Amino acid sequence: MENGKFTLRERWFPTLDNCEELAHESSNSASGFLQLIGRYTRSAALLGVLGWAGCQGIGNSVDYSEGKRVGVVNKLSQKGLIWKTTEGQLSLEGRTSTGTQEGAGVWDFSLDRQAKHGENVDALRSKIAECMNQGKRTKLSYTEQLATWPWRSGTDNLVQNVECLETGEVKKP
Repeated sequence: MENGKFTLRERWFPTLDNCEELAHESSNSASGFLQLIGRYTRSAALLGVLGWAGCQGIGNSVDYSEGKRVGVVNKLSQKGLIWKTTEGQLSLEGRTSTGTQEGAGVWDFSLDRQAKHGENVDALRSKIAECMNQGKRTKLSYTEQLATWPWRSGTDNLVQNVECLETGEVKKP
């Protein structure tokens, strides 16, 4: 420590020598101890934020899974306070023990604002809206990302292709 001031490195990443100098400098040893705890806390918080951002950045470009889902789209909306993303819900169909088809659950999906797989987001949005307005069953092909940035989508399930099906029609992949 020179000139009685700590450098940026000494302030954010203090060593044991810095601790001793800090203890000698302050008249109250409890105050010096609290300053040391504060510095280590800031360092840990900074490293945590940088680690989280790194994991998000890597996970944002990794396709975790891909698949297709069939159901009826019951919601398509723009969401977000800062970044508007296109979000939707698909009512999934399932078989019961009696063999009849009934609603089995809801699946949330998003349209990728960055279009990393070359999809046309506006065309996908209009095709989903068309299927939804006609009340037709819809087949959605999607990829699931390991993680997504909040300005990219609200969910990790990103729709790649949309197909309206006729009543009772299920096409094999």
